[in-house]
Amino acid sequence: MHSPSATSLTEGPAQPNRLPDVVAGRIRELILLGELKDDERLPPLEGLLTQFGVSAPTMREALRILETEGLIKVQRGSIGGALVRRPTPQTAAYTLALVLRSQGTDKGDVVEALSLLEPLCAMQCARLTNRKSTVVRELRKLNAASRALLDGDELAFNDTMTRFHTTLVQRCGSDTLKLLTGALGSICLADVRTWVKSTSAHGHYPTAVERLPSIEVHERITDLIYAGEDSEVAAEMTAHAQVTRKHIYGGGDLTELVDPRTVRRSH
Repeated sequence: MHSPSATSLTEGPAQPNRLPDVVAGRIRELILLGELKDDERLPPLEGLLTQFGVSAPTMREALRILETEGLIKVQRGSIGGALVRRPTPQTAAYTLALVLRSQGTDKGDVVEALSLLEPLCAMQCARLTNRKSTVVRELRKLNAASRALLDGDELAFNDTMTRFHTTLVQRCGSDTLKLLTGALGSICLADVRTWVKSTSAHGHYPTAVERLPSIEVHERITDLIYAGEDSEVAAEMTAHAQVTRKHIYGGGDLTELVDPRTVRRSH
């Protein structure tokens, strides 16, 4: 006969789920499934009590759980009530930055991880059966826009070049990969914008002649995706990441810790 372990004997009887957790779980699921829309106001407390059949303290604790998770924003004052806040890639980036900061992670670690993940996204794009009518079409429009800005506004040019990378990530076909890569990209974005503003203000932003090779790399990457050359496009992206890193962080300090505040300000 099976005898229980010493550990199981000391754990005591199984505890049922706490009622506030159950209520919070039901509301959470409605938010995550999209049945409660972003910025939608939850019913007043009296209505929630009637709907869920629980006491006021239980409902207040359930709402506190959801507020801590960032899924609602409780408004105090004459208006009052709770607004739905559906999770987004931006909130994921901020949460990830908080975790990395708590672990003492420096910017160099994030940049290195991003340079490993972006080539994977490019590979996935090259494997999409509908890539020619979706991601390739978008990338070619961005490449044309970058060429049009070759001698134009530096901030607008850099924004278009950055959108090439974000589009490649967002169209890779893997929800998990695009969320993780997009979150890391958001953490690095603040540094990219700082670099653009600084070099532009001091007249050191790359000239039209210096910008052209980066556009040509983007065009080669697009052509490789079009042709379905997954391993070749990954290699091209890896090499491109190293050049980009040198331009943006060449004189910077990558030993600085990740700063969640810059992620929040960049959105």
